[in-house]
Parts: sequence; C-alpha cells; structure tokens
Amino acid sequence: MGDIMAYVHLRVILKNKIDNYKYCSGRIGKNIINGPAQGTTPLRQLRYQDKRAERVCEWKLTENFEEDDLWITLTYQKASVIDSEKARKDISLFLAYLRRAYKKESNELRYIYTAGRGKRGNIHFHMVLNKFDTAVIAKIWRNITGGGVHFKHLYTEFNNYGQVNYKKIANYLIKNSRETFYSTDKIHKKRFCASINLKMPRLEKNIINAKQWKKEPTTIKGYILDKESIYDGYGWLDEGHKWDCCRVQRYTLIRIDGGYKPRYKNHKILDIPMGDDEFAEE
Repeated sequence: MGDIMAYVHLRVILKNKIDNYKYCSGRIGKNIINGPAQGTTPLRQLRYQDKRAERVCEWKLTENFEEDDLWITLTYQKASVIDSEKARKDISLFLAYLRRAYKKESNELRYIYTAGRGKRGNIHFHMVLNKFDTAVIAKIWRNITGGGVHFKHLYTEFNNYGQVNYKKIANYLIKNSRETFYSTDKIHKKRFCASINLKMPRLEKNIINAKQWKKEPTTIKGYILDKESIYDGYGWLDEGHKWDCCRVQRYTLIRIDGGYKPRYKNHKILDIPMGDDEFAEE
C-alpha cells in the first residue's frame, strides 16, 4: 500500500456499532498533492459529497432515533403546481406548528428530512421524526397544503443484525434530495435538513505509528466484524483509483455486548483528508 511511516485511525463510536476509517495524511509523513482547480465541480466530486452527507445523516439517525419513531412522506394534491419558494414556506410552517404540538405534550421535536421532486415536477418531503400522534401530524400538513401524509415506523427497516437499517434510510434520504439539490431550482441549499437538537457520535482520531494497516481488520470485545462493510482501496468512493485521493480502509464493528473503551490516547490532528470539517452540519 505504499511507503508510509504512520496513518490516521478514526473511530466513529455509535450506540450500536463503530465505524472505522484508516487513511494516510500529508500531516504525518506522506505528501498528498491536491488535484488542479476546475471551473465546475465534477460529477465524481459531487458523488463523494453525497457519500459524505449520507454518512453524517446515518450517524445522526443512529444516535437520535429509535425503532418506534416515524418515517413519513409529505405530499401535495396531485393537481397542485408548487414552486420551490412555496414548498420552503410550507415545510417551515409545518415544522413550526409541529414543534408547538410536541411542546404541548412536554416533548421535543427531532427531525431529519429531504425535499424531492418527481419526474412530473411534483414536490414531496421524506422525513424521520420522533414518535407522536400521527393524526395530529397529518392534520397539520393537511391544513397547510391540503396534501397527504404516509406513515411507517423505523422498525420496518432492519439490517442483517436485527438493528434498524439507518444506513439504508440515510441512503434513501440523500438519493431523494438529488432530485432538487442538483437542479437549478433548489428547494434547500443543503443535502438534508436536521433539527439543531440532534446529537453527533463521539469521534476518536489517533495516529498509528506503523508502515501499514492489516488487510483484514480485526474486531474487539463486545463487537463482531461486518465483513460486507470492508473497503480497502483508494479514495473515499468505493472502487476509487489512486489519483482520486489517499489510500483508505473502511469497516464497521457491530455491537453485541457491553460498550467500547478507548485503547489509545487521542492526538489533535489538523488539515487531514477526513477532518472535522467533513462532519459539519449539513
């Protein structure tokens, strides 16, 4: 994998798993040169940004929502022609009334949503929010737009380990947002919108003084290795090439018992390929 003196090991510690990222950094002995500036953002870079947003979205879903929480779709009446400005006002008003309804029940609204636009131009919203009276939610949206709401619970989306498949949900949300985010008539300037009260997972970043990492990652006590999650190659995109970015390895440990205890002392690292800016609010 090349001559390096050290690499970075980033652990994203979630309630049900640990996402691991190992990569080289120009700050610790390997000279990584950025590509030349381009007039427009290439499609491959946009796809990388989609993946980054999808990971952050998944982390927020994992840390803040449970299997009884709601996955909803907000739609307009079929004959309605809705422009982006009206859609923005409608969703803002919906959230304002919904926040007030939660507060009346001594509850705090938490949500993540994206805006989509179908082939015929019909706007819709996909949203995950903490459980509440579905009749109240539907009435609020109906009073604002005259449209409908489709409900299901997060427990209808399980992965192979019996956990809510937050990864699949995040993938669907970001895929939905492309319908408007990539257009000249965006509804939002973000790939996904989230309430500010959502927690992020703990990030542990360590410098490992070794020439290379193990090709086959190992697990730790209380976790099992998700072998399907392993990627060892170039760049942050799957099937990347060496000119895309640095060498990287990704894999996930699934929690089965107990909790994670840090093994290494944290080091402060600046200006690295997957730094703190990668996890800024979307």
